[in-house]
Amino acid sequence: MANPEKKYSELKNFLKTPTPTLIGIYILMIIIFTIADRNFLTIQNFRGIFNNFAVFGVMAAGVGIVMIAGGFDLSIGSIAGFVGMFSSVLMMERFSVPTPLVFVIAIAIGCIFGLINGLIITKIGINPIITTLGTLSIIRGATYFWANTSPRIYNVFIQDLGRKFLFNIVPYTTIYIAVFFIILSLILKFTRFGRDLYTIGGNETLARLAGIKVDRIKIITYVISGFFCAIAGLILISQLGSGRPEYGVGAELEVLTIVVLGGVAVGGGKGDYLGIFIALVIIQTISNGMVMMDIPIFLRQVVKGALLVLVISIDALRNRRSLQLY
Repeated sequence: MANPEKKYSELKNFLKTPTPTLIGIYILMIIIFTIADRNFLTIQNFRGIFNNFAVFGVMAAGVGIVMIAGGFDLSIGSIAGFVGMFSSVLMMERFSVPTPLVFVIAIAIGCIFGLINGLIITKIGINPIITTLGTLSIIRGATYFWANTSPRIYNVFIQDLGRKFLFNIVPYTTIYIAVFFIILSLILKFTRFGRDLYTIGGNETLARLAGIKVDRIKIITYVISGFFCAIAGLILISQLGSGRPEYGVGAELEVLTIVVLGGVAVGGGKGDYLGIFIALVIIQTISNGMVMMDIPIFLRQVVKGALLVLVISIDALRNRRSLQLY
């Protein structure tokens, strides 16, 4: 029989996380958008919401790991854009690279970019923000090498990757994200690697003194981020039907907002994937609701920017309060 005190303690800890607040915000948003437009609360619309957050959700899977360990990755949009563009070129008629090989090359490229980020940050000692801002620019510039081409995606498997629905309701991309998030949650909760991530993010100096191989683990987190960026790039070209060098521009700010809103501390050491998933749904619902309310695009950008500042401010206040308690 379960211990009532243990159950109460678990419930109390859950209520301290951002998740209950996020659920409350989401319910309130649904009510507001439903009042504003009666077509909002329809299966068709929610199919679109869940399918449209696929790229950001997959990127958030990798960024969550990086940020829990105290890192930062601004190059995600550029990596996804490069992988998508390069994969599209490989599938052009003049190359006709087999689909399995395209997948292997795409994932290898994403992991290599992540490895480069990790090595620069850990071995040279450059700040993660500066490092990934630099690689963002380099990779985006390299993507424009194919600016004069616009390869269409005719590969049926790639086309289906980001467009198929289960029972014509649930997007397969949502299932991918759920599987990724569950696997990562289990890693964080039940493995030494996961516990080490929280320790490094909470106090890197203490982690080193405890014998944790901090540099190696940080490099792995950036490789993981690159891996998910590669998958996001493939989903991106699947959904849009072609490769373009501008794909993925600005994705880093959207994903950062999602991850921090989901409860991952900017400085590391805190966070879980349930919160990230709820935040992902909230951000996409806000975007969808603003489109349905016919809000001008410049105001949508203002709202997203303000939301990013707000969630980072809340994170800073949360950390300050934690320090005061000690």
